[in-house]
Amino acid sequence: MNMKVLHLDPFKSLFDEGEEEKLSDLVPSQIEVTELTADDEEKVLDKADQYDAVIGSRISEEFLEKAKNLEYYIIPFVGVPHSDKEKLRKYPDIKVINSHFNYWMVAEHAFTLLLSSAKKIVPIHDKMKDGDWTPRYEDEGWGKGLRDKKLLILGFGEIGKEIAKMGNAFNMEVNAVKRTPGKSELVNKLRTNEDLHELLSEADFIVSTLPETDETRGYLSFEEFEQMKKGVHIVNIGRGPVIDEEALYEALKSGKVEGAGIDVWWNYPPDEESRTDTFPSDYPLDEFDNVIFSPHRATQIQERGRYRIRNLAEILESLANGEEVNLVDIEKGY
Repeated sequence: MNMKVLHLDPFKSLFDEGEEEKLSDLVPSQIEVTELTADDEEKVLDKADQYDAVIGSRISEEFLEKAKNLEYYIIPFVGVPHSDKEKLRKYPDIKVINSHFNYWMVAEHAFTLLLSSAKKIVPIHDKMKDGDWTPRYEDEGWGKGLRDKKLLILGFGEIGKEIAKMGNAFNMEVNAVKRTPGKSELVNKLRTNEDLHELLSEADFIVSTLPETDETRGYLSFEEFEQMKKGVHIVNIGRGPVIDEEALYEALKSGKVEGAGIDVWWNYPPDEESRTDTFPSDYPLDEFDNVIFSPHRATQIQERGRYRIRNLAEILESLANGEEVNLVDIEKGY
């Protein structure tokens, strides 16, 4: 079928990200794409009713109100921003689609944080910059091996599955928790939330890939940290509020958590001027040299634009052929 698509690219607006390829050059001839940035929305408000699909995020309610023929709202990443969720509830006939182009990028970053935490790369790096070689000669400088350790993955979508493959490559025993029952050859145990505490008590490493929803907010809180074994390492590349920040702080302070790698946070800069002085937590996590701070940059690789645009082209081609892919339940957030 013929489609008219508006691409309000949020990545170009936020990161000045350019691509060697244009979306309009990659789609079949029956798909007409108007390519703009998220900052250009006002330019097409009077044409909103012409489009069958829009690609973007945090698009205004004014646009949605005018887009009487809009069938698809394609968010070019995984998840549904809170502001989008609130607006889209008012338009139940609009189908929401995610792009999963970056699943392997996020998984790579998660495993980078896991390895860095296990091997104490950051604190020892800081000492070596000052000429301090003591970590080579003292027990406290020793890291933790991954072979035969238990890795627990929270959330078993595309990102979780990719992390499982990496864990298997390091000869770890990989387990996972997902919302609904299932089976997978990638993991030893694939359980639901009912078995969370049991799996937490066994895990040496925990990686959260969970989105933020009403169900997952505070998913790891004081009770869950109480179940964990002493010396556990935690990585969060899902959404910050999935972990209760006070509970994490206390677990680090007590030594229950031996290391943490965090890419998603509780506090973000509200504007451009705040980007150099916004601490990401309400708790002083900078007290600990075993916490790795990463500013929500798991997908920031040099090749991102190419993979992103090609995946969007694949999604549009599927829709034009009558196949709906990557549909999202906005209440669940995935």
